[in-house]
Amino acid sequence: MSTPRTTLPPAVDRSDPGPDIFERADRALDAAGVRWCRLRDRHEGDDDLLTAPGDLPDVRTALRGVGFHERRHLGRGTHHSFFGYDSTAGSWAKLDVVTDLAYGPWQEWPTGLASPYLGRAHRVAHEWRLEADDAFWALLLHELLDRRDPGPRRLDELAGLASAARSDGDGANVARGALRSGPPPDRIIELARDRDAQGLAAVGGRLRRGFTRRRAIKTRARRVSSALLRRFDRLDPPFLRPGITVALLGPDGAGKSSLAARLGDGAPMRTRRIYLGLYGGSRRGQGPVHVLGRRVPYGTAIRLLPAMWGGWSRGWVHARRGHLVLFDRHPFDARLADGSRGKARVRRVVLGHLLPAPDATVVLDAPASLLVARKAEHPVEQIEQQRQRYLQLAARLPRATVVDVSGPLGGVATRVSAVVAMALASGSR
Repeated sequence: MSTPRTTLPPAVDRSDPGPDIFERADRALDAAGVRWCRLRDRHEGDDDLLTAPGDLPDVRTALRGVGFHERRHLGRGTHHSFFGYDSTAGSWAKLDVVTDLAYGPWQEWPTGLASPYLGRAHRVAHEWRLEADDAFWALLLHELLDRRDPGPRRLDELAGLASAARSDGDGANVARGALRSGPPPDRIIELARDRDAQGLAAVGGRLRRGFTRRRAIKTRARRVSSALLRRFDRLDPPFLRPGITVALLGPDGAGKSSLAARLGDGAPMRTRRIYLGLYGGSRRGQGPVHVLGRRVPYGTAIRLLPAMWGGWSRGWVHARRGHLVLFDRHPFDARLADGSRGKARVRRVVLGHLLPAPDATVVLDAPASLLVARKAEHPVEQIEQQRQRYLQLAARLPRATVVDVSGPLGGVATRVSAVVAMALASGSR
């Protein structure tokens, strides 16, 4: 991904929402020549797709290009979760991709339906959808085996699909094989048409027992292995899934701390906030360093080293465990052009290059008058000078994006979250 650059003036916000993120994903998959189809209607920012196993590498590349980040988990069978930030909705969106239709809480009941279902998928507008009979049985098995109790919305969907459902298709044959002496497929279709939740729940119980009975040893083996892998996965083992480090910079009054507290809302990963400012906070009150009564040259800078490297190291570890690490300020602040000379300039150069660059840097910007209104600690002229220095710094930093923070905090959080999501996607491999 090319490095975003700012232009001066004005500040550049790189988070143009554009089309719906799911529609962008559909188009990207088509452009990549991927075989795919939507399994059921999208609901509350959650989508489910079916693709062929051999197309999964192309799926990853295509989704990464439109801002989706794969969040890998152990013990989930062929289930792959992708997350992106939907700027139009102002929330994180989830896209689940499967390469096999295996049902059950542990994906312990494979059906072999994926290949024929994918082969019969047809085009509807900008998406590929299952053939009507396939859609009915795919949704029914999902609701009865994965969720156990279809809600009102899904009951309505099943009732709508029941008119086109067949009792002699692939899905019906899978159900018939598991039920043996249970209700025939045409009776199941009738229950769905009548929205009979209780009757369908009873069928679901018989299906689960039937699937387990047919492959008892394999079913138990999958349950045990998946349970062990998921327990290990919950420990957030390092290097399993990539996280990200993001530095928030900006003049006084830009709202860095308030924004950092808001950014983790709804994110698909844990959020860690670490202060890396050169001054203030735990750094306040640290004066010159003296040894044997004599002042040590650059002593203040030397004393900062353990704290700065300690904070960065904690962030590096959290990022390796797949977390979102927000650096509230960064030693980049020392690179602000202020006309320093001599020892002061040397000190700034050393501190400004003290730590490795984060994965992304967000420079918050707003008119100086607004910044002073939010935090009246300095005259507006001084804040304007500070603001221009940050804009100049953003133009020199790698992976830096300037975001306008003039509006409400919610809108700012949306724009910055979009920047974070794109940085996550570009770093996913």
